[in-house]
Amino acid sequence: MSTPQNLPASSGTALLLKKDQIIKITNTHGRQVVDFWALNPSNPAEYLSMSHNHAIHRKVHFKVGDTLYSSISQPILSWVEDTSKGDHDTLISACNPLRYEKMGVKGWHASCAENYQMAVKGLSAPSVSQDGKDRLPITPPTPLNLFMNVKVNEEGGIVFRAPTSKEGDCVAFKALMDVIIVLSACPMDQRASKDWLPSPKEVHYAVMEG
Repeated sequence: MSTPQNLPASSGTALLLKKDQIIKITNTHGRQVVDFWALNPSNPAEYLSMSHNHAIHRKVHFKVGDTLYSSISQPILSWVEDTSKGDHDTLISACNPLRYEKMGVKGWHASCAENYQMAVKGLSAPSVSQDGKDRLPITPPTPLNLFMNVKVNEEGGIVFRAPTSKEGDCVAFKALMDVIIVLSACPMDQRASKDWLPSPKEVHYAVMEG
């Protein structure tokens, strides 16, 4: 396993994960949401797609043992580990500057959408050309929101709840093709529910051979 890397609070990063390698994300302090994306470096139209997984799996929550599919319905990742209670979200888009403005925030505020864009632009991977990076999606696809606790009630409404993840909880995914992984330690610090006022924290990640 590579040395665990620190992802500071409210920041993002991107890395190339080779086929059969595993990425492990650790919720270092607990209750920190991590927006997670996987992109095909060879095909800018292909990426980990929540809506395609909803259709294929016929559910809105995925778990260890599930194969996760891309925007062209090809296997892209395998979920191989989860030591948390399994509360992860697949419905909510990445936070962006306008959302913070609508929540009453004045001035600039870090966001997962901007973290995604800066991470993809700054990707350091010799096998991915500048032209390849330039053709990757500028607008982030709907992420897999790791450790984010969102439920659907009987009326079809979306309910935000406090994360259930604890210090040291981790998840891991195995690449089924070469993929660019993008991570954002969510900067959200506005009240999301009656029982949760987020406080952005660092997380850690590491790459392992499969």
